[in-house]
Amino acid sequence: MFKSKKEQLQKRLEAIESKVQETFEKMLETASDDDVKKYEMLKKQADEIQEELDNIEALEEKSQFEKGGIPKKIVEGKKDKEQLSEREQFGLSLVEAVSKGTTFSGLLPRECAQNIQMKKEKIARIRGLCTVHQANGEYTVMVEGDDVVVDYIDEAGTFGDTTPSIVPIGLQALKLGALTKVSEEYIADLGVDVMGYIEDKFAKAFAKKEDKEILFGTGTASSKTKIRGIATNVATGNTVTAASATTVTWAEIKSTIQKLEAYRNTAHIVCSQALLDIIHEFKDGTTYMFPQQDEIRQIMGIPVVVSDECPALAAGAVAMIVGDFSYYHICDRQSIEMRTLSELYAATGQVGIRGQERIDGDIALKDAFAILKMKAS
Repeated sequence: MFKSKKEQLQKRLEAIESKVQETFEKMLETASDDDVKKYEMLKKQADEIQEELDNIEALEEKSQFEKGGIPKKIVEGKKDKEQLSEREQFGLSLVEAVSKGTTFSGLLPRECAQNIQMKKEKIARIRGLCTVHQANGEYTVMVEGDDVVVDYIDEAGTFGDTTPSIVPIGLQALKLGALTKVSEEYIADLGVDVMGYIEDKFAKAFAKKEDKEILFGTGTASSKTKIRGIATNVATGNTVTAASATTVTWAEIKSTIQKLEAYRNTAHIVCSQALLDIIHEFKDGTTYMFPQQDEIRQIMGIPVVVSDECPALAAGAVAMIVGDFSYYHICDRQSIEMRTLSELYAATGQVGIRGQERIDGDIALKDAFAILKMKAS
């Protein structure tokens, strides 16, 4: 039933993907509105066909699973369960358990936690810009405070103490955790692929939480119960406040960047897509400051990172953070640990999945960052 339909869709997909590539190359040459619209239309059609193919493959896997077989995409030529990886065996055991009405709890395989960690690194937009340390306990980082001062010295005169003040920051082991419930029916529908589902969902959740805490964490030097974020710990004088609660000007953007002085050379700009949309419309007289057919990748030579964790442009919100993120330090004390809690939700036909990690982060040099805030209401 599925085979003939799949073959038809695959032929259609091959044909339309060829057209998509041709239109894309033409669009790059001309950049006309008609070519852009044609490309978007063809790309949408290709995506719809691919989605239909994916649905058919999912139905095939489900049908095979209901007949007692192991889905081909999981087995991949392996002869029996003993030849599957630890991760695949665990997924198969989980599916078998819920299909037979039994429950069990335990740690997910180390491979699963490692996959989550790797996927988290790829998804995170901010973490990769920071300095990361691996440590088993509390970790102390020694960082410079004031810059070295160079001055004239008289012949046979004494050198003044112009060394920078070296200050320590302590990185502790704060715990971040998540607990979610998945229905047994959904696990059965997914088959052994439940492991991929768990990995993707938790990797995205932890990546987003870490990025948000790095930018906006509310921890303080006197109370390290939460991660200290950049926006709440910038240096006095490194904050620019917009004249409006809903929009910004080019002068305000430029003023924020210039607050960094020497740290601009290795800085990144972090903001929301909403702010970039406003910047895209900036004009110098009657001429747009940024090419309208291109996305903004740099402002004043500084790379731009769009983050979903930046708030909407509203009264008092932080619209933009700019700085050298190597001066933000992260300590990974314990990588992500995953555990199933089947019996906890057995009465409601669900399986609990719990993940946790021990981590801390702190800003090492406040002068290396600046922020643009919207006017308070």
